Amino acid sequence: MQIYVMEKTEKSLKLGLKDASTTIVEPIIDELNKDPKVDIVRYIVDHPDLTDPIVEIKVSAGTPGEAVKRACAAVGEYFSGLTE
Repeated sequence: MQIYVMEKTEKSLKLGLKDASTTIVEPIIDELNKDPKVDIVRYIVDHPDLTDPIVEIKVSAGTPGEAVKRACAAVGEYFSGLTE
């Protein structure tokens, strides 16, 4: 999956997801929704064959990039605890 920045401001971020896998995206979105510094998280899929899915993040404190890093770290920590 490739992630690219579509739009970035001080308090918002839109990420395009090429070849997105909801197996990875959904846990990150769940963590972003739990973050008290995040106001809005949206996962937008217009048409799967014509456009890439988009994740939009708006924060009330900090930066959206920091929020994404926290969410990814939490997901990574969760999966690192799994055993066979």
